[in-house]
Amino acid sequence: MARLILMTDFSESYSNKLLKGIVKYSHEHSPWVMCKMPLSLRDGGKMNEVLDFAVMWRADAIIGQFRSGDNVGMFRKKGIIAIAQDYQKRFPSISNISGDYHQAGKICADYFIRRGVKNYAFYGLKDVVWSTERKEGYEEEIRQRVGDCTISVQEGIYLSDTWWYDLSKLTEWLKALPKPVAILACDDNRAYHIIEACQMSGEPGLRIPEDILVLGVDNDESLCTLSSPPLSSLNQDVEKAGYNTAAMIDEMLEMPLSERFDHIRDVVVRHTFITTRRSTDAFIHDNPYISHVMYYIYSHLNSHLCVDDIVKEVPMSRRLLEETFRKEVGTSIYQYIINARVEKLKDLIRNGYTPLQGSIVLEMDYKILARSFKKVTGMSPGEFARSVQLDKQ
Repeated sequence: MARLILMTDFSESYSNKLLKGIVKYSHEHSPWVMCKMPLSLRDGGKMNEVLDFAVMWRADAIIGQFRSGDNVGMFRKKGIIAIAQDYQKRFPSISNISGDYHQAGKICADYFIRRGVKNYAFYGLKDVVWSTERKEGYEEEIRQRVGDCTISVQEGIYLSDTWWYDLSKLTEWLKALPKPVAILACDDNRAYHIIEACQMSGEPGLRIPEDILVLGVDNDESLCTLSSPPLSSLNQDVEKAGYNTAAMIDEMLEMPLSERFDHIRDVVVRHTFITTRRSTDAFIHDNPYISHVMYYIYSHLNSHLCVDDIVKEVPMSRRLLEETFRKEVGTSIYQYIINARVEKLKDLIRNGYTPLQGSIVLEMDYKILARSFKKVTGMSPGEFARSVQLDKQ
């Protein structure tokens, strides 16, 4: 039975998902004893008191949002396993619960690129590893794949009180951006600030998503659905990371104390998929008719959609529309619809639907949808569903 101290911000969705994974591991193995410790002890410069309590409480391990200057090595001297939940930087001397933040930035860039955006921006924090690396991955992917584009960056200082921010400065930055623009925020809190700034400004050029597409990271559902319009966000499998962290602690506790700290390794939080909500529900293209067609397709995926329906939406002949669409998008309208339906079915499966239930939502014959799915992805919907389940284990 392990004794674990959690020194983290439980007002955050991330920390609660982490705890959920740890509890799941505990229920499947021997019961753990856990103590929630307030971050005020860390912020008050009382790390020695944290250590004294951990020794008195006979803690086996502590997971904490440690600050850059914290002496995390003092836990090791007492035989206590210390694990850092990424706060500002990674620690080389202890394990970190961290993510592939470069890859997260690339995933978000790809998401925007497929919406035809030409202007990009990033809103983040200075000297914070998860913000800096998301920005780097985002910029790198855009530079490689989009030729003529702009990337604007606005970075603030990390404050423990995330509710405080300079709304006027943010609004001025948003007003100065070339439109339409896609903005990746380093997390959902910062994305929420953008939406609030646009709402309060009342400026005609700050409409979401018509002028500004906003994407966050973490998919904190309470925050994403609280915003107006609702916020799109990149999911992270934090619960699985919590489970893997607990398994690593158990593994280390089985080792002799003399060997316990010889092989430090990090726990990687995997980024999964983007949940699309209204804040990115737009498609940008130099040709307004093509933009409208792309948006119309995604708005009507859950219906019997065909090319004839789309032709009625624009003042073009079917032949001219199909030729223009293929030239500017790189694929036929029919194939674009198929690809969009496949991506929609993937999202439904990731969110707990069976492939058959997904076909019902999309109002498609399952056999036809399954053939299209396999042709596009190389696997059947059932195989994809099983791979999703394996990833969650």
